[in-house]
Amino acid sequence: RRELRDLDGQWRKRTGGAHPVPRAVESRFRSAKAAVEAALAARARSREAAVWNTLAAKERLCEEFDALVRTAGDPPQDAATAGTDERWSTLPPLPPAWEQRMLARRDAALHALADHAAAAGYASRMERGMESRAEILLELELSLGLESPAELHAQRLALQVKQLRRRFQDAATPGGGPAGERLLAWCAEPGIADARDRRRCERVF
Repeated sequence: RRELRDLDGQWRKRTGGAHPVPRAVESRFRSAKAAVEAALAARARSREAAVWNTLAAKERLCEEFDALVRTAGDPPQDAATAGTDERWSTLPPLPPAWEQRMLARRDAALHALADHAAAAGYASRMERGMESRAEILLELELSLGLESPAELHAQRLALQVKQLRRRFQDAATPGGGPAGERLLAWCAEPGIADARDRRRCERVF
């Protein structure tokens, strides 16, 4: 990007005199510049997509750990845990703050798998988080202009009214923030998505 700005500056300096640049040369420069800008934009989108793909993969692995907590005591559990942990290690790190939150979810599940007392508390936490995760998914669908399932239209309307009330009161919105942060909040909250919510989350991603 720096080189592109430098070249553009040089072009303007050298073409600002009394002699106009031939149209074909002008066209060639503008086309080349547009091609470089398009390539840079594509690379930026690719990097961003890689972050979302990594977040999605780590959320799915965390869900596998959560499912193991629900079935604590089954004999194949140790092998499954090892395999899931190994897959985690092959994934690239997320931005530090995001990685920390996903590691917190993963480590809490691993602790629950190693400690029966912790498992009961973790299972309760998953149950308590169901309502929060459901609301976050609705928030994401609203903010991204995605359809919600027909059976959730009443909840979606209630959420819209709730958000409007917050805006009118000019109060801080605990559930507000950019869609990416809300998606991270959904991913960092322990829980197991059913088939319908899994499809919805994949559309959000």
